[in-house]
Amino acid sequence: MSTGDAHLIRFLQQENARLKNEHQVLTDEVQALRRYVRALQRLQETVQHFTPEQDVLALLDETLKCALTLLDATDGSLMLIDEETDELVFVLVHGAVRGTLTGHRFDRRKGIAGWVAEHVEPAIVSNVRTDTRFLADMDERFGFITRSLVAVPLAARGKALGVIEVLNKRSGEDFTGDDASLLSILATLSASALDYAASAPA
Repeated sequence: MSTGDAHLIRFLQQENARLKNEHQVLTDEVQALRRYVRALQRLQETVQHFTPEQDVLALLDETLKCALTLLDATDGSLMLIDEETDELVFVLVHGAVRGTLTGHRFDRRKGIAGWVAEHVEPAIVSNVRTDTRFLADMDERFGFITRSLVAVPLAARGKALGVIEVLNKRSGEDFTGDDASLLSILATLSASALDYAASAPA
């Protein structure tokens, strides 16, 4: 075999490997898009059937499920502010500590979620252990390991109602600004539903 033939074979092998990799990437992206579409369709169906007489938690729960799918994350929660006690309350929790964290309360100004509620701004944290706002004792208390998170405020008419927080991407990658934007859209939907339900005549 000549040197030229050997180079050609090597080139064709490399090109074949590259095309296989590109095909796999495209396949993964198509599967992800299908997953996103299914999640959004379920959310759309829930929104279409939502009335203030229904339990607003059903819509909020579907919104949180959709958020975890879109952001490809394992765990998330929706917290609401209890004005009477000045606390944030874990109203909905998905993931490993769903059974123990739901209903837990803490000072509404503490933690990353507290900061988000107080400033009515999103927060993206790639390594929570380096963030002074992070409440490490909560992980210890509930036997959970938070690596990274994105949190956005639930706000209606300029007032913070609570926080949606999504933790730990399945891929191990960091959350991005696009993730925060997607979550903010879902948070706006949730806040609007809460505001609508609260203002609806009894």
